[in-house]
Formats: sequence, C-alpha cells, structure tokens
Amino acid sequence: MQDSFFDSTEKLLSEVSSPALIRKIEHGGDTTAMWSSLEASGFGDALVPESAGGAGLTLSDIGSVLFSIGRHAVPLPFAHTLLARAWLNDAGLALPKGAVTFAPFQVDKSGDGVTARAVSFGKTTDWVLAQKNEDVWLLPVAEASVATSGGYGSVDADLRWPTEVGKRSLIGRWSVDQFQPLLALSMAALIAGVSDRVYEMTLAYANQRVQFGKPIGKFQALQQQISEMAEQVFGARMAVQMACQSNSWRPLPALAAMAKAQTSQAVARVSSTAHAVHGAIGVTAEYDLQLYTRRLNEWARLGGGYGYWAHKLGASVLQCDRSVLDYVRLDLFGEPV
Repeated sequence: MQDSFFDSTEKLLSEVSSPALIRKIEHGGDTTAMWSSLEASGFGDALVPESAGGAGLTLSDIGSVLFSIGRHAVPLPFAHTLLARAWLNDAGLALPKGAVTFAPFQVDKSGDGVTARAVSFGKTTDWVLAQKNEDVWLLPVAEASVATSGGYGSVDADLRWPTEVGKRSLIGRWSVDQFQPLLALSMAALIAGVSDRVYEMTLAYANQRVQFGKPIGKFQALQQQISEMAEQVFGARMAVQMACQSNSWRPLPALAAMAKAQTSQAVARVSSTAHAVHGAIGVTAEYDLQLYTRRLNEWARLGGGYGYWAHKLGASVLQCDRSVLDYVRLDLFGEPV
C-alpha cells in the first residue's frame, strides 16, 4: 500500500502524531494543533468531489492514506472524517468544521435525549454521525456529557446529549446501516496500519537484542513466531486493499465486513507475538510498543469484532442465489463470466 500519497502522509504523520504527542492527548491534552496540521494536509476532503471543493479522489486512491493513519496510531478520527465528509456531501448536507466519527452501534433515543456508547474517538472528535433505526443525527460533542468507555489511555467515550440537542441535531431518516460499513472499513484500515508498525518494531528489536552472543532473531523458535506474525500482518493489509477497491468514495459493504473480520481476527496473534518477542520491556510506559498494541486490542472490538462481521459476511453469502465462487467473482469483484 505504498504510493505518493503514502509517502507524503508518512512524512506528515511522523511529525504530527509522534508517540510523545499521542501520550499527551491520551492524558487529556489539547488536540487543536494536531487537527490543524491534519486539516492543512488537504486529505480531509479527499473523497469530496471537486465540484464541492474536494479532491475528487476515490477510495482506491486513498487506501494507503488510511493505512498510514493507522501506522501512526493517530488519536483523532481522521480516517473516519474522510468517509464522513464524503457521506455528508453525498447526502446534500453542509460539511461541519472539525473531526467527525461514526456511532452506528449502541445508540439509544429517549425522552431525555440521545445516548451513544463506546463511540470510537469520542473524546477527541468534534461531531458524531449517529444512527438509530432510520433516524440519523449529526451531534456536537461540545454539548454532550462525556465519560471514558475504554481502558487506560483510551480516547473512546460514552456520550449523552440532552433532548433539545437531539431534536435540532436530527438531520433526516435513511435506511439502516448507513455507517456500519464505513466504520468497519475505517477501523480495519487502522488495524492493518498499526499491525504493520508493531511488526516493524518487533522485527527491529529481534535483530538488535543480543542474547547468548547473537541477535534473538537468529533463534529458530523466534523466527517461527515472527513469520507467523508476518502472515497475519500481510493478510490484514491485503484485506484492507481489497476493501478499498472502489471507483467511488463508498466501500462495498461485504468487502468492508470481510476486512474488519480479517483484521480483528489477526490482532490476538500480532499483539501476543510482539510482546512475547519484546519481553517485559514491551509493557513499560516508557516504551512505545504498548501505545500501539493497546490500540490494536481496542480497535479489534470497536465497530464489531471478528464474530460480528464474519456473521454478516456469511449471511450475505447465504442470501445470494449464486455459488460461493460466483458470489466472490461477480458480487464482490465484478469479474465477467
């Protein structure tokens, strides 16, 4: 997933989303400077048509950008925002300033307002695109009560808006599952990217750490573990590449499901192998590995885990009147007979 966009994004994010800055934001630091730098890159409107002031790129054009955002564990919903702004433009709605995330799960509406639980990047976003049945809201986080929903250093949150905010933030009614595929693809790309970073760190450490007179990466037992880790990492990357094969901004729901299922499944092996190779140093607060593996384990669950999306994908296959091979060739990839 390397191209000119990847190279420029890597250069930007290595400065904008350094481990030191991630740590600050995890502990409540201001996100304004980081968001300003991300917005200045021009990628925020990459999927918005040129006629609406965007770059007019397709999902296949920016797959490497989403991957790079994951590699640097950006603690803001930048990947989500790219897709959210494309959706808002497609719906004929004004594009808000700031970061936007999705809440297609665990959203409740009552007389007291709107509640969204375990919102991805809920503590560092400006807006939440939420859906309950057919109702869709664009909700301002500045007017919500915010409670951390994740573990140590998490930027996810439970959010609650009062009745009056819920009423004026209702933007319309759409068919259900508008945002589930978008969140699935966003999270899958982030997982694939951070898995690549964790693999890179593990390989470097194995070649540098010397035990019994030679690098530990020379021992066959560790080589076996690292090679199995590589299979998972490259499988996750391939799944995201496949899911980004679109000539528009919108992913195919079945491919988004496949990508999230595959990447979530890979997390346990990637994370456990990385920590096995690093040993005790990998979990220390001063060492960067835990910054990325914490995200891996959190993102594997967010937006539905392996079981949820594997079930969704399986259901779409069973509902098709074609053979499984024809479903893959014709429905997923459009190969002519």
